[in-house]
Amino acid sequence: MNNITCHCVLGLKSLILIVLSTLLFSTALLAVEEEIVDDKTPKVPVTVISVTGVGGVLYKNLNFNIPSNIPDCQAEKEQIEHFIKAIKKRFRKASRAVGYYDAEFSANIRSIENCWKITVDVNANRPVKVVQAHFKIKGAGLSEASFQMLNQQPPYEEGDVLNHEKYTDYKKQLKAISEGLGYFNAAFETREIKVNPITYTATVMLVFLTGKRFRYGEIKVDQTVLDNNIIQQFLQIKAGDVYSAEALIQQQQLLQNSGYYSDISIAALHQQAVEQRVPIEIKLTAKKRNAYQFKVGYGTDTGPRLSAELNRRWTGGQGRRLNLKATASPILSSFTARLTQPKSNPKDDVLSYLFEWKQDISSNEVVSLSLKLGMEYTRKTKQEWQETASISYLRDTTEAGGDKTESELTLLGIRTEKTKADNLIFPLNGWHLKGELQGALENVLSDQSILQFKGGGKLITSQGKGRILNRLKLGYTLVGESKTLPKSLRFFAGGGQSVRGYGFQLLGTKNDKQQLIGGQHLLTGSIEYEHPIIDKWSAAVFFDAGDAFDDWKSMELKWGVGFGGRWRSPVGPVRIDIAWPKDRLADPRLHLSIGSDL
Repeated sequence: MNNITCHCVLGLKSLILIVLSTLLFSTALLAVEEEIVDDKTPKVPVTVISVTGVGGVLYKNLNFNIPSNIPDCQAEKEQIEHFIKAIKKRFRKASRAVGYYDAEFSANIRSIENCWKITVDVNANRPVKVVQAHFKIKGAGLSEASFQMLNQQPPYEEGDVLNHEKYTDYKKQLKAISEGLGYFNAAFETREIKVNPITYTATVMLVFLTGKRFRYGEIKVDQTVLDNNIIQQFLQIKAGDVYSAEALIQQQQLLQNSGYYSDISIAALHQQAVEQRVPIEIKLTAKKRNAYQFKVGYGTDTGPRLSAELNRRWTGGQGRRLNLKATASPILSSFTARLTQPKSNPKDDVLSYLFEWKQDISSNEVVSLSLKLGMEYTRKTKQEWQETASISYLRDTTEAGGDKTESELTLLGIRTEKTKADNLIFPLNGWHLKGELQGALENVLSDQSILQFKGGGKLITSQGKGRILNRLKLGYTLVGESKTLPKSLRFFAGGGQSVRGYGFQLLGTKNDKQQLIGGQHLLTGSIEYEHPIIDKWSAAVFFDAGDAFDDWKSMELKWGVGFGGRWRSPVGPVRIDIAWPKDRLADPRLHLSIGSDL
């Protein structure tokens, strides 16, 4: 998710007003919430029922089987007595279900404060125990890991109380595994429970025959978007492969994620199977070909802005997708066109062509106009790393501190990144790593030699009820002179995703006139502790440090400290921070950002 960041300088009076307004707004919200939750609708009191004399599994099962149609407090005694008979009948079945065949029940009826109270006292007596248990799985399915695991975990050991739910659940698991793996002829060869009421013993026999595993038969696809050879690239299941319900689910997800179809139906026609081959029918309903989006907004970094976007979900039978996006604002305007083509493994491989025009005057001291043409090949490895190889041509004009530089670069690059978390939107534990290397060689469609590395990592760990967030960014550039670098290859620090307490991209190397021109290298880091307060709200304290510079030996890190609030919104975390810079502690700065923590 993209981060949206707002940076504002606060005076002391403004800060006090913001805090007071936030408190008043929060109080109003709590008052509204209290009013909604306080339901004053009168409820008819009902008879109180309690079970005594037993505990454990028997107690839970008896309470679970109390009828839902409980008489109210004003019911006649005759109705209560009839209800007790119904309870005892249900309780006998519930007791036998967990192995207590001779349980006895006695009920006591009292009227307390004009309401009936029924107490059912239970004498469990001696439970029925399993003295012999025979569970066996036979057939071709025994080679499957799922069946092997179940075969090694029978529901009963000798001496266990006869809980019928365990027996039923075991049978359900056998059937579920069979259907999921395609053993559609699986059946129980023997299934019986024999109970001796005199000795309070039981023998259990269960023999399951899996039969042979079915395979996929003919696979028919009904769709109108892609050419036949392209849709075949999206099919992970092939005729002749062994049947798997999980593979069908993954196939549906792949087609859903392709972005071409609004409705996906995959039907396995078991009843039409011939020679243990199951026909598969896939019906795909196309989305609307074009999607449009228009936005009007304002940000302290960009000023008022207007954006328009066209997403053409497919341009022809080869499945190429086209995205056009234009953004206009007084200080940052751009136009981007990206054509994306699925490759032989569309789930993990994609080829993109890029055109980008950008005018950046966000800093009066560093202004640039650039044109970029490029191509990227992206793939995902088995270890879930996303790897990208790219080649791009960049033509840029940058004015920094009165110096004007025209650059022509052909950049080759590689990039890799991975995210792992227990929850991608609101993680308690997780990490993200990213590394990128790109370079250009003088006289090879480039007017200078450049080698640049950019890397970063985020780590989130739970700590008690809260969590700790760590962030690190590193940049390193080999180039003749930093002033010859295009602005897009220079490093700047400061802002809500960098060193809070300083404005967006206001930290970096300065020239002899003390004008900010950016740096060849970058180092920023942050540590933050977040603690939950109420519902979806939490509070945070943090420390940031970093800078952009040309010489590692003369690096002077800036730092900022602060606190903030967090809200788990439907679109992701919303962060409000107030930070104080190292050299201007009387001049706090407000940062507002929305986006994933990783």
